[in-house]
Amino acid sequence: MSLNEVDANDENTDLRIRKTRRAIRTGFLAVCENKPYDKVTVTDICTASLVSRTTFYDHYVDKDAVLTEVVTLFIKQMTPAIKGLWLQDTRMSDPEKLRHDLANFYAQNGHELKTLLSLRRGAEGDLSAQIANMCRTVFDQWARGRIKESLLPLASDIYASVVLTFIERGANKALTNEELSLIGTLQSLIIEATAPNPHDAGVSGGEVTTKR
Repeated sequence: MSLNEVDANDENTDLRIRKTRRAIRTGFLAVCENKPYDKVTVTDICTASLVSRTTFYDHYVDKDAVLTEVVTLFIKQMTPAIKGLWLQDTRMSDPEKLRHDLANFYAQNGHELKTLLSLRRGAEGDLSAQIANMCRTVFDQWARGRIKESLLPLASDIYASVVLTFIERGANKALTNEELSLIGTLQSLIIEATAPNPHDAGVSGGEVTTKR
């Protein structure tokens, strides 16, 4: 799914407003791809978006507000699949499909991802930081009670780093099936390494089985 389709189902917002905001986001990303963020102006964004400054300010306070919204939409799109890989019973979900869905999202939004990952604009506008925080939160939910509390921060950081590595690679070049399989293998290794008892790991063939 393309980033511009993420909010397509937001029926609470007028269609014209959604189209205008998507145009501004697209223009914003196009400008940021070719110009340092500090040099980007609202006029640049308006020119690329084919909207007036008045229209821009009807929707956003400044360029930082656009950046925050774009980052939020990326996180909104990626979070369900990341959660599915760790928090869902594999009898009810398909980890391989979730990994392919994520890889397709990275590939479809490669230029935008590369642009956003290069920006460091504080917590809300830093895609890398937001992805890392989301991954840590999901991993903590899965790992709590499975590994020692003292090891949680390190284990969460390692997992977040792994995810970011795959995202950066997937944004530059479509991940191969072999690379996608490696994601499952690494997940299994993390689970096996942190399990207090090997029989509690719930791992089979690179998939996670939630114990009941």
